[in-house]
Amino acid sequence: MPGGKINFYQGILPIANTGDRVAAIMGHEVAHALADHGGQLMSAQLAQQGIGILGGVLLKNEPEQKRSKILNVYGVASTVGGILPFSRLHESEADRIGLELMLLAGYDAQQAIVLWERMQAASGGKAPPELLSTHPASSTRISNLKKWIPEAQEKIKKMF
Repeated sequence: MPGGKINFYQGILPIANTGDRVAAIMGHEVAHALADHGGQLMSAQLAQQGIGILGGVLLKNEPEQKRSKILNVYGVASTVGGILPFSRLHESEADRIGLELMLLAGYDAQQAIVLWERMQAASGGKAPPELLSTHPASSTRISNLKKWIPEAQEKIKKMF
């Protein structure tokens, strides 16, 4: 949130339903703030819009229908090929940093996997394809977490 505030919707609490899983959510959200993901995404979106405006100026002498089609294709391509992958990267980075924060705070990082299994079950298979989403698919997150937890545990162990 603006000003570095951290929040999440209470509707996720029945899915989380334990302190360790709430810690997974909070670690993830704190990681977004620490990594300045909001500012980075806003910069990327401004660049996308700026290029679109420049394209509109450069195409000003083209017939309206052609100009409109080109700009629409640019909008879809730059979103699917640029903004969405950038957002998914941020989500994965927040998952990874969030694991470390959970461990530092003394929570069970394995519960992050359980949280995403529960999120996957709660979605009922209604999630959009990962390619068209701002977030990685639950299955991708689960796979990543299984790989990252031992790495995060080792990293934290070396710190102390």
